[in-house]
Amino acid sequence: METHNLNGYDLKAMLDTALLCLEDKYKTIDSLNVFPVPDGDTGTNMYLTMAAAVEEAAKAGSRSSISEVAEAASRGALMGARGNSGVILSQLLRGLALGLRGKETVPGAVFAQALNEGVRVAFRAVMKPVEGTILTVAREAAAEAVRTAGYNASVARILAKACSVAEDTLNQTPELLPALKEAGVVDAGGMGWLVILKGFYLSIGGEQPVASQKPVFTAVPDEKDAVSLEGDLTYPYCTEVLIRTQTGGGQELRDLLERLGDSLIVVDSDGLTKVHIHSNHPGEVLEICLKFGSLIQVTVSNMNEQAEAALESKKEEQAEGPKNFGIVSVAFGEGLKSIMESLGADIVVYGGQTMNPSTQELKEAVDRVNAGTVFILPNNKNVIMTAGQVENLTNKKIKVIPTKTMPQGISALLTVSPELGIEEITGLMLETLKHVKTGEITYAVRDTSVNGTEIVEGSIIGLADDKIIISGKDLPETVSGLLENMVTSDDEVCTLYYGEQIARQEAEELLDVLEEKFPHIEFEVHLGGQPLYYYIISVE
Repeated sequence: METHNLNGYDLKAMLDTALLCLEDKYKTIDSLNVFPVPDGDTGTNMYLTMAAAVEEAAKAGSRSSISEVAEAASRGALMGARGNSGVILSQLLRGLALGLRGKETVPGAVFAQALNEGVRVAFRAVMKPVEGTILTVAREAAAEAVRTAGYNASVARILAKACSVAEDTLNQTPELLPALKEAGVVDAGGMGWLVILKGFYLSIGGEQPVASQKPVFTAVPDEKDAVSLEGDLTYPYCTEVLIRTQTGGGQELRDLLERLGDSLIVVDSDGLTKVHIHSNHPGEVLEICLKFGSLIQVTVSNMNEQAEAALESKKEEQAEGPKNFGIVSVAFGEGLKSIMESLGADIVVYGGQTMNPSTQELKEAVDRVNAGTVFILPNNKNVIMTAGQVENLTNKKIKVIPTKTMPQGISALLTVSPELGIEEITGLMLETLKHVKTGEITYAVRDTSVNGTEIVEGSIIGLADDKIIISGKDLPETVSGLLENMVTSDDEVCTLYYGEQIARQEAEELLDVLEEKFPHIEFEVHLGGQPLYYYIISVE
């Protein structure tokens, strides 16, 4: 069924179908990693962002115009954007909304121009656009859509041609970006946009894809979760559980928990399953989780009591008056979180390589800080752009310090003093980033070749400032070898943050070896508690 004019109902269907397509392909997109480290989250981030867009668009009435639906989807995508790919996707949808603004229905030519407007907005949002990425795929697809529309083609024909060119461009991305060619993959974000365009086309063509693999988490809270925290909640107990599993909880765990409440999130990651749910019976939640493995972290909170406490705290803060400044930092791992809080971070938002915080989560953290100026420490290169979006959503003055690693964030916090002015603190934080070198010890998730070096799946790898330096089978030897490449005669201090899979005694034994090998360096060791990474290392 081909349509020459699109209305709000059509756009809702297109967004829904695109989301179903991402459900089917998000793991494939995640697997398109240039480097063999467990940061393959592009598909997940795009799915989460699109899910937020779909949820918001669903709130528009059945008779909403295409403009109203597009605007709602744009708003939802921005609030739910995760990682660079999520932010870029939110900007593609924002431009689409701008191109459809004020329209009740549109012909194919206007929709094609709106796709092109999305590309313009997305390119504008990226400081240094790189060819061979999602931006290239989106640009060429939109250009083809506009060209095809010039022949008075139907919407279905326009989208079919756009998908064809997008796929051809995607296959060319390894020739445009050397890192992709070396790893033998196409661009993950570009594939994500192609999947979305195909979803648009399938919807207009009358075909409804069925997701072959439902994600093992709920991307966004249920609409019931938006209830005000005044009075009794339907599901007052917020239960969070971290399970150590062999195969993950997956869909079976999700199905068992779904009947117990709402706001359910089940996330599997390398032997760990994170569960979040609002329910009336936390005991039942824990009993079900125990069937899937050992519980290593359990938190149960009464949200009614939290609401009362928050209200009382807010009254106290208002009585005291706002602070000169506040700090929101991002971290993954209880140890790293505790360290940042001890150094003055007002709120630490959970986030790391496999689950970047959304714009909404960062905004909510900023809103909770009793200060007119708030510093944000992203501590991950994929979170910097997301953090930059917060300034447009709050009346507070936002200072994003572009920290790319946890050690950079900790070093930045060490420079802060309440007596200093905002600009002085900003200058000190930015200056300290120049003197911090970050090392990471993790493992390869697949066979690959990096900088001419063959790396085997499962081997231990060492990265220095995000570049793979060494690969081996022995953990202490790999750490030592990495430091040989990082430490110079000018360096003085090296701090090791050990992950959740490393015992304290094991970390201290490694420290003894390193102190003997690098006698001019002062070593420290702290619990980081981070997943996936055996050690995160700071050299200064």
